[in-house]
Amino acid sequence: MIIWEHTTPTMLIIIGVTVGTLAAAFSFWRFLKLDLATLAIILLRLLFIALLTWCLFMPEKRESLTHLLKPRFVVALDKSQSMTLAPPGETKNRWAAAQEALSMDWVKVVSSECELDVYPFDVEVSSRSSIAEARNMEPNGSATLLRDAMFKLMDRYRGQNVAGFLLLSDGVDTREAFDDWASGMWPWPVYTVRLEPPATWEEEPDVRVDAVNTPRRVNVGWSTELKAVVSGQGTKGQAITVQLLENNALKQEIPTQIPAGGGSRQVSFQLEHPEVGVFTYLVMVPPLEGESHTNDNAYSITVQVVDNKNRLLYVEGPPRIESKFLTRALKANPKVSSLAFLRGPGGQFLTVGPRGNMTPDMHESQLAFFKIVMIGNLDAKELGEHRAQNLAKFVDMGGSLILLGGPKAWGPEGFLKTSLVKLMPVKALGTEPLEGTFAVSLTDDGRSHPAFAGDPALWDVVPPVLSVYPDAALSAGAQAIAAANTPRGVQPLIAVQRYGQGKVVAILTDSLWRWQLHPDVEKNRPYQRFWDQLLSWLSPSEKDLETQTLDLFANKEQLFLGEDVELSAVLGGKDRQKTEAAVTVEISTPSQRKIPIALARQNVVTPSGKTFPGFATVFSAQEPGLYTVTALAEIEGRKIESDPLSFFVKPFTPESVPRPAKEDILQAIAQSSGGKHFEDMKEMNDFLATLKFAGKEEESVTYRSLWQNVLIISCLMALISAEWAVRKFRNLP
Repeated sequence: MIIWEHTTPTMLIIIGVTVGTLAAAFSFWRFLKLDLATLAIILLRLLFIALLTWCLFMPEKRESLTHLLKPRFVVALDKSQSMTLAPPGETKNRWAAAQEALSMDWVKVVSSECELDVYPFDVEVSSRSSIAEARNMEPNGSATLLRDAMFKLMDRYRGQNVAGFLLLSDGVDTREAFDDWASGMWPWPVYTVRLEPPATWEEEPDVRVDAVNTPRRVNVGWSTELKAVVSGQGTKGQAITVQLLENNALKQEIPTQIPAGGGSRQVSFQLEHPEVGVFTYLVMVPPLEGESHTNDNAYSITVQVVDNKNRLLYVEGPPRIESKFLTRALKANPKVSSLAFLRGPGGQFLTVGPRGNMTPDMHESQLAFFKIVMIGNLDAKELGEHRAQNLAKFVDMGGSLILLGGPKAWGPEGFLKTSLVKLMPVKALGTEPLEGTFAVSLTDDGRSHPAFAGDPALWDVVPPVLSVYPDAALSAGAQAIAAANTPRGVQPLIAVQRYGQGKVVAILTDSLWRWQLHPDVEKNRPYQRFWDQLLSWLSPSEKDLETQTLDLFANKEQLFLGEDVELSAVLGGKDRQKTEAAVTVEISTPSQRKIPIALARQNVVTPSGKTFPGFATVFSAQEPGLYTVTALAEIEGRKIESDPLSFFVKPFTPESVPRPAKEDILQAIAQSSGGKHFEDMKEMNDFLATLKFAGKEEESVTYRSLWQNVLIISCLMALISAEWAVRKFRNLP
């Protein structure tokens, strides 16, 4: 098929060629007499114009070819050590069964219609192999990452025409604690086959804890779930009890049952974390009668319970309406961990939040634990000058202070009578509150303040308050961000000021809680939103919080005896680039030995995928049990310690533990992918040998220029040269 590639309009080309032809004809008629030489020149010129016109239209020849692409058929061959297992009394193990599957007739049939690709795998997926190469391999893999291998192969063939996927494996995955991944979505039909006879595993009773999974670092006050996978065989259907111990004290027990033929079960425990600290949890299954291998009946992990970095201390007088709504708002803020002391009967303080060893005394050492302090309705005597001085130092060093106020706090013997006066946003105040319903509006400073950021329409109508302490004289540098409209004029309602490295806020009303009762509270939430945004402004930036941090990572949370674990550390904050620091780790073994190891400088990839300059070492575990690791760094005389990290070393490798193949995993993969699970080799061979495979037609198009070639260019040059030669021969102009 010839196509024309010219971009110049056809009519313009025709006009141009016509004008050129007419001009040539006129010149011949005007200047040359009609004879044989003139006729030769005219013929040569017309041939040149015709060939040039052909070139101007830029003709190309388009040719299309249709190819039939064979589909691909992928075989994943498990070559881990568990494939050498066989039921008692059987002479053929799983590997021999897989090799038999690779030598059956289906291979020739599928190979004739598909591209047959074989991928052996254990910990890693090997390169593509042929059937012959796969049959000469040995099952020597120390572990099986079945899920990872499946996902890697799916990614490798994404977008290609894959007709089927045959998985020759016993279904054992030594990393995955839970089996729900097998029921996920798969892009192609996966075919699986039973590699050992059913119901042939009758061995001595054995139960074990395969894996434990729970968040390893949680906030105080959280409730989390701990999931444990227990498995075994030879149980004769009797119930077993899974126990959870916290710091060696029995906390919970859950009964479960494992089929006599073998299998696994998942049990879940609910954990409460009321206190800060590092807690060791031990999941244990008591040995069965007659069980001889009991070193795998327990599994330990540690959970670190931490407080949020933005910790807040709230000290209040007797409970009042304001404190009721405020404590709820603080509890609803996930970015702040609050501890409230409310004065109860007999002067005793009631606490809301994780108290630990904290008291309302506000010693300097205690205040250093907090980033924000709120003082409620306390007079000068109740607050105490010592506390006031400590609070002044706290703010000067970068802390934030909120003065809520009330009749006592803003009365004649209130905050202004303490040393807090030097940092307060107000230097004078009326001692008697105005009461009524007062409209509230933002000031010019308030409209741009972070406490009222976000949707401007939300703050166009601010809910009213019922009281305000009038005649506030603002300190130099202070700002009123909200004001109340009263019969005595506009009065400051919320004032803010920076002092030293910290910030101070004065709330000149004891009825801010009215914002929580606004008719549109469910929609706009002005009370919660104000406190969330104010506390966000008062909280130190992430950069300030992490000036001295040392993060410790391990590339595995569980491993088997003799395996290696990589420990790496990264400095945070302003110390991140200080690679000259000396960093070591101290490893506490299950037998309580302390092993110090210096870390070498190298780039570290964090769990989030980012790469930083850091420090790392490789440790080989030679003792089963729970290991605890802490990293230590010394920088310019400063010592920084990381949070503790733990990993558990199993005393055995599941690859060598006699157990039946996990047929439930193979069945789940086949069912969820739209494939089929075969109960024997003959069924698999008959099915695959009769499968119909549809190739994919692919059209390829080639273009060949008909004008831009040597022949056409040579003809143009020859015609011009011939005309010129005739003219010279006849001595024509």
